Amino acid sequence: MTTPQSTISGSRRVRFVGAALAAVAVVLLSACAPPTGPTTPGQTYKEGRCAADEGVTVVVDFAPLQDRVVVRCALGAQPSGTGALAAVNLPVDPGPITGGVCKIDGLPTQGYPYCWTTGGYWSYWKAATAGAPWSYSTVGAAANAIPAGAVEGWRFAAFSAGTAVPPRVGTSGPIVP
Repeated sequence: MTTPQSTISGSRRVRFVGAALAAVAVVLLSACAPPTGPTTPGQTYKEGRCAADEGVTVVVDFAPLQDRVVVRCALGAQPSGTGALAAVNLPVDPGPITGGVCKIDGLPTQGYPYCWTTGGYWSYWKAATAGAPWSYSTVGAAANAIPAGAVEGWRFAAFSAGTAVPPRVGTSGPIVP
């Protein structure tokens, strides 16, 4: 015969075992959750803008050389502006200037001396955070580390067009020129 005392302790035991099994299930499921960072070992970027402090958003406006804009997220803080370009898989040719940027992703195709002396140069723009206005950088792209959350911009400035203008895509919002 079962006493009321043993029935109560038995139901407590069932609740305890049930809670323990639920906790184990949560641990196992969280271990199987997809990673929140890069999905491929060694991945250095993702397409589109960075979320919050995920990395450095890099915007390259190829106008007037081509009608295309590339926006990618260089994951994490970056050693420099040129480092951010390398991280997002946009090769840089410095031309004859150490630390300079003559070509980005093969443009301008003419290379040096078109860049720097006769045709134009890659204007370099910065914003401390997404949503801040573009600011023309008077410091070279190889000079400073770039913190996560910052936005880096590039647009080719043809000498014939006069003053350099920022990328057609803002530091936040839609990725449409």
